[in-house]
Amino acid sequence: MGRQARCLGCGARYPFWGGFLDLRAGRERPHLWLANRFPPIPLLYDAWRRRSTGLLSGKKLSHAEELVRLREWLLPRGGPFLDVGTGTGVYREALGTEAVGLDPSPTFLQVARWRRPGAYLLGHGEHLPFRTGAFGGVAMGPTWNEFWDPLRAAQEARRVLRPGGRLFGMLLLGPGATFGLFRPKEEELLHLLEKAGFRPHLERFGALGLLRAEVS
Repeated sequence: MGRQARCLGCGARYPFWGGFLDLRAGRERPHLWLANRFPPIPLLYDAWRRRSTGLLSGKKLSHAEELVRLREWLLPRGGPFLDVGTGTGVYREALGTEAVGLDPSPTFLQVARWRRPGAYLLGHGEHLPFRTGAFGGVAMGPTWNEFWDPLRAAQEARRVLRPGGRLFGMLLLGPGATFGLFRPKEEELLHLLEKAGFRPHLERFGALGLLRAEVS
């Protein structure tokens, strides 16, 4: 039997995969599952990530400004912090040592651990493996567009936030080609977050939406 970890609360046992505790309990869009496990994609992702904010926002928002807004919104609430869909750990690193990164892709997490050492776990945003009220802030970057069930992901983020907790996010907004992704219009996203228990505020920069929300 391979290496396992046991939950002290419920006694459940969880395996390790590629050196990461595997707490996955969901599914991914098939084409994204393939892409997220193709080694060249995680290795090239940082180069794309640094440029994509400016390109998709029509040069109205830079990647550096995105990270400044992330820190300004979440850090004042105090940690710990959770970065859902951490990818190569960009948001997790920006949030400091009190942050843990969660992602369903072992390939991405291997690159994250190499480039940005820190705490990482395998898991899905729609089934967060954390107790209620565990975090002061939750970040969700472009992974918003990849969720099978965005409402469930928002509800899970709300559940793991303590009173006064905050959510930060960035995603590609509609209208436009979806390529099988969740690409909501502004009013659709705001309604979803209100339904999940947030007071949301959304800024649009070209095709990108920058989301800041508080627990209602």
